[in-house]
Amino acid sequence: MLRPMQARRADHRPRRGFTLIELLVVIAILIALLLPAVQQAREAARRIQCKNRLKQIALAAQNFHDSRNALPPGHLGPIPVGTRNNSSNIGTFQQIGVLVFLLPFMELNNLEEQVRVIKEGGGPGKGR
Repeated sequence: MLRPMQARRADHRPRRGFTLIELLVVIAILIALLLPAVQQAREAARRIQCKNRLKQIALAAQNFHDSRNALPPGHLGPIPVGTRNNSSNIGTFQQIGVLVFLLPFMELNNLEEQVRVIKEGGGPGKGR
């Protein structure tokens, strides 16, 4: 004799957890809300860093003026570096600007020494 199929018991309890799709949607929304805030913070940090560097340059110019009673020259023109081997001057001249004169006042003496060695024609790594 065949038995009738028993009906399976359906659980009518509500589910308590989130599905994976719901969780991913919530995470995507949070990231979309946080991304502009992070970029604004980075931009503010760059702006502050730029202002700080400009302030250091201005202070170095003021210190240069206080020690020498004049501002540094704006441009010296081409300064020869090494010898000319052909008719072109590519790589044999360099342009020296105002920032080179401000390096010692910006506590960048090491960089100023490197520029001085190149300016005197010794080349980087050769003694004076």
